[in-house]
Amino acid sequence: MSEPGFGKQFFDRHMEYIVANDMVGMIKDTYTEDAALYNAFPFLDTPPPNVITGHDTLIKVFEQYLEYQGEIQVTSLYNFLDTPEVISFQATFISPKTGNWAVGDTWLMRGEKIFRHFGFAHRLGDA
Repeated sequence: MSEPGFGKQFFDRHMEYIVANDMVGMIKDTYTEDAALYNAFPFLDTPPPNVITGHDTLIKVFEQYLEYQGEIQVTSLYNFLDTPEVISFQATFISPKTGNWAVGDTWLMRGEKIFRHFGFAHRLGDA
């Protein structure tokens, strides 16, 4: 069982992988083998809603996401919820390729890894 404050530490570790563009490490370290991601990605060939399962597919989709966005910089993090079972937050970030975004994620945890990931994003405008 995770200790209070684990959620923020987990979020920071997750973001370190994104900044380092290490999707293989991020997925293997922070997602269960049977994890599922529910999202509406604008860059996939299949229309949303998208349900992504399995480490190999998650790695591929996150690599595509970073290619689509380029380097992202979180500009605000708010409504952060940290419990042993759930980590949830909203954030804004800026991408030099796609502009300003509002995003939200809810991570259902099994142990200290993401079991179910629900995400949304809304483009706010140009950078």
